[in-house]
Amino acid sequence: MKKISIFLALVSIPFVCNAVSSRETNSNRRTPIVVAVEKVEPAVANISTERLISQRHVDPFFGSRSELFEQYFNDFFGQTQKQMIERPLGSGVIIDEDGYIVTNEHVVSRASKIKVRLSDGKVFEATMISSDPMSDLAVLKINSPTPFPFVKMGTSKDLMIGETVIALGNPFGLENSITTGVLSAKNRTLTINSEYGDIKYDGLIQTDALINPGNSGGPLVNIDGELIGINAAIVNQAQGIGFAIPVDKVRQTLVKLFNFREINKIWFGAQVEEQDGGSKGIKVSSVEPGSPADKAQIKIGDYITKIDSKEILDILDFEKYILRKNAGDKLYININRGGYEVKVDVKLEKAPLPSIEKLAMEKLGLYVQDLTPQLAKQLNLWWVKAGVLITGVQKNSPAAEVGMKEGHVLVYVGQYRISNIDELGALLKIMQKGDIWEVGIVWSDKFGEHQGYARLKIR
Repeated sequence: MKKISIFLALVSIPFVCNAVSSRETNSNRRTPIVVAVEKVEPAVANISTERLISQRHVDPFFGSRSELFEQYFNDFFGQTQKQMIERPLGSGVIIDEDGYIVTNEHVVSRASKIKVRLSDGKVFEATMISSDPMSDLAVLKINSPTPFPFVKMGTSKDLMIGETVIALGNPFGLENSITTGVLSAKNRTLTINSEYGDIKYDGLIQTDALINPGNSGGPLVNIDGELIGINAAIVNQAQGIGFAIPVDKVRQTLVKLFNFREINKIWFGAQVEEQDGGSKGIKVSSVEPGSPADKAQIKIGDYITKIDSKEILDILDFEKYILRKNAGDKLYININRGGYEVKVDVKLEKAPLPSIEKLAMEKLGLYVQDLTPQLAKQLNLWWVKAGVLITGVQKNSPAAEVGMKEGHVLVYVGQYRISNIDELGALLKIMQKGDIWEVGIVWSDKFGEHQGYARLKIR
């Protein structure tokens, strides 16, 4: 009996192994979800930011201060605050090989430093390109000598209720995590209270995939690994309900956020539009007289198909590509004109200044623009509701002589509170050469929020 028992035990071993092997062979663990995650995960960005919060410092930079201006500044501050650094976590997604990242604006708002970690462990310092708090979207940029992995953009036009969706990011600070669910509803509308007032989000995607502040800003993808939305954690008290900004709305906002004329002050001089018919390239809808495009004889109705051998499939491609360039750079453009290929060279120029901006340059030596809520947040001037942002100072100008700098915000000129460049323009028109005008300025840096008061001699 003892020998028989040993024999049975021995012959049973290969039987067990064969059963396990057979079960592994017949299983389907490599599901479409696994395949989609493998496609997308390398392009998911884990974002950490540092924000400097400090007390107000009264800076003697400009000497004496107006009592009126002092009261304006004091209205926004109470007792001294302790300086501290926060390191909030969020997510983002790389949308092209050049390293442009889309995330939620609230993830990076007022950040003094932004770091991005990818799934391969590489860490990059990111720069803010632009943001729009009203749509809660921002664009960051990271750099590398090699192309980045990126997520292919899908469309939100053909979304199906009940289809599988995957949210990627770092919920609760746990890097490279995913949650899955189904698309629960389309075209949801929510109104959220914010520091900018009530913000209405419409057209949102609703899902039961878990979305929280940690994977807010990360990608929501379909089963094919295509981007269909940007996760937005905007209903903290909700259980089992998540929302995402649909990709078609994201694309529309990105066209504005990549506006090379606004960001780099580059002048191309032609307006373009996309065609629903699937035509290759983008159609020229208007051309500014005397612009670089006009000088290159680009015409209304032309289709731009390539720039410097790069295919241009939509307006986003067009804006992103020219954003890399500077005034004086030359573009080699392929055009489809009535079925024939035409090649033209366009030399980019610096965007012309509007008349008010010309006056600010001529009389004060300042480059100026309106201070928007988005810019106020980027500059950590959350308490400044309106003003005129100084974007540059001409050397040896009246403004340079008193130490005014890029990033300062004009809030008073003379005895007048100014909220925009139109109000500044009305005052510039009455300024005469040799006049002395007092100006009130606020700004923020790593030491805190400051005020200044200066006297400018008009030239």
